[in-house]
Amino acid sequence: MEKALRRLLLLAALVAVLAGIEYFTAIDVPGFDLERVQHEVTEAVDVPGVNLPDELPSVDVNPDEITPSSSSAQETVEGPHVRVVSWNLYNWGRTKDDQEIDVAAEVLRDFDLVAVQEIVTSPPGAQAIGKLDMALDRTGFAWDYRISPRTTGDGTERYAFLWKPSRVRLVGQAWLESSLAAPIDREPYLARFEHRKTGQRFLVVSFHAVPTSKDPAHEIALLDRLHRQYEADHLVLLGDFNLDEDDVAFDELRRLGYRAVLDDQPTSLGRKRDPGPNGHLASEYDNVFVETGPLRAARGGVLDFTDRFASLKEARSLSDHLPVFVDVQWTGTAPTAPAP
Repeated sequence: MEKALRRLLLLAALVAVLAGIEYFTAIDVPGFDLERVQHEVTEAVDVPGVNLPDELPSVDVNPDEITPSSSSAQETVEGPHVRVVSWNLYNWGRTKDDQEIDVAAEVLRDFDLVAVQEIVTSPPGAQAIGKLDMALDRTGFAWDYRISPRTTGDGTERYAFLWKPSRVRLVGQAWLESSLAAPIDREPYLARFEHRKTGQRFLVVSFHAVPTSKDPAHEIALLDRLHRQYEADHLVLLGDFNLDEDDVAFDELRRLGYRAVLDDQPTSLGRKRDPGPNGHLASEYDNVFVETGPLRAARGGVLDFTDRFASLKEARSLSDHLPVFVDVQWTGTAPTAPAP
C-alpha cells in the first residue's frame, strides 16, 4: 500500500505542476490534457481505504496578486506621471538612415521624455538628433530637444534629451556634470523637468559608463555624489551602466534609497538568436534607478523593437540596446530648486 500511495502522490504532484504551468503562463504543455489526466490519476492506483475525488480541486487565484517581471508599455497608470525612456542609440549619427530614424520615432512616440546616449560628436550626430525630433513631430505631438556638448574624457560622445512640451517643461538649462568630469570618462548629462499639470519636478541624470573592459564599477560607485550634491532634488538616474544592477557598485545608491526598475532583465542585443523569449538578448546593462520616497516607479520595462526588422543583424544596425522605460510618479510635493 505504501508503494501505491507514493506513486499516487507523485502523479498528483506532476499534474499540479503541469496544470500550474498552463494556468499561470497560458502556455500549452504538449501532450498534456488536464481533464484526461485527472481521470487517469483517479484510475491509476486502487488504494484500499482511500476514496479519491472525481475531480482535482480548483484553485482560486487573484490576478492582482500576480506580478509580471516587467510591465507592458501599453498599460494604464492612474494619477499624474511622466513617461520616461532611456536608449543607447549606438553611434547615432551618419550611419542611421531615414528608415531607422523613423523606426526609432515610432518606438519612442508614446513617451513624454527621452534620454539618448552614444551620439557621435561630429556634426552628423547633432543632425541625426534633429531628424529624430522632426520624425517625432510627425507622430502627432510637438517635441523639443537639447543636445549636450561633447564629454571630456576618453571615448567622447554626446547625450540628448527630447520631450513633449505639452507634458513636461525643461527648467533652466541642461548641463554636463563638471564635478565628475575628471574621474568619469563620459560625465553625466543632467536636466530638471517639470510636470505641466502638477508643477512637480525631478532631476534626470543620463549616463553612459565605460565598457566592461575599463571597470565601469569604478565610475558607478561615484554616482552617489550626485544625490548629496543635489539633495534638494529628486533624482532619476538612467542610461547604459555596462554593469548588472545587482553589482556591489550600486550598493551606496541602494543604501540612499535608489531602486532599479529592472531586475534580471537583459537589455543588450546578442549577435544571434538563441531559443527562448530572451534568446536574442545578452547582458543586463541598461536600467533606471529611481530615488524612492519622494518618487515611485509606477511601471517599468523594456521596449523590444527587434521585431520591426527582418533580422537581428538589421535591428542591431539601429541599436545594440533595447530602450528601457519607467513611469515616474511623485509621492509628495517636489522641490523647486533653481537650475545651475
